[in-house]
Amino acid sequence: MTSVLAKCLAHTHRMMPRAAGYVHTAMFINTRESGSYPDDLCPLGARRLELVGVPRVASAYVWGDGQPTVLALHGWGSDSTAMSSVVQAAVSCGESAMCFDAPGHGVSPGSQATITEYAQATQALLQRFPSIHTIVAHSLASLAAISAVARCGPASLRSVLLIAPACSLSLVLERWAAQRGLQRGVVELIDRELARRDGVPVSHWDIRTLDIPGSVRLRIVHDPEDDVVPFGDSVLIASATPAELRQAQAGTGHHGILGSDAMRAALTACLQTPVDHER
Repeated sequence: MTSVLAKCLAHTHRMMPRAAGYVHTAMFINTRESGSYPDDLCPLGARRLELVGVPRVASAYVWGDGQPTVLALHGWGSDSTAMSSVVQAAVSCGESAMCFDAPGHGVSPGSQATITEYAQATQALLQRFPSIHTIVAHSLASLAAISAVARCGPASLRSVLLIAPACSLSLVLERWAAQRGLQRGVVELIDRELARRDGVPVSHWDIRTLDIPGSVRLRIVHDPEDDVVPFGDSVLIASATPAELRQAQAGTGHHGILGSDAMRAALTACLQTPVDHER
């Protein structure tokens, strides 16, 4: 029903701009295309940690002994189970790994979310668990990760691994609109509505300008043939930051890269990064 209404409004957006902006924005920030919610079961081998004061996120999951040291952030429209290979790789290196379902994802309530909400939840966990020294973020979660790190400062954090990252929300929106053949006027309406909901302009969400602390080592792994988030996004990030960019085997795929040898090698390199706040 929403998609039918959106098609109608796409052609009449000048007559009903507020309606067109609202409906298309709702589609853009939808987190549950299938409309399904998973069962709220603690993953195998994990322990559940109840969270207080994190809007729309009730709990997190931790594997390994002691306080969490590696935080894994899933991509948009996914949930924490997508990061199981990252968790396993971290635990096999002797680390304690943490995941959570972002607002509007997995068992967390709602079917819509904003990058601001994801970034705020990530920031809350970094502040509550200063033991975290490495973040692994997939796809659009990269924006939330970098934003949270920029706001929290380095503290004990020493490495961030971005897997098939989206460089900016503006580029994501442009690609999404192009796939649907939306007119420029509709995109501008979405841009305006997103800014209203997020509290910041869409242009704010750009890894190149989010000011990650210089003491935090940034690494990127991306499939050069990724057909979801183009490899060019990682090239843009690497050209504007000190990030180390590594190519996964061509054809690994946007989601397959999470279980790839390239991911494991990059994560191992992150975990071996010495503590050095003078870089």
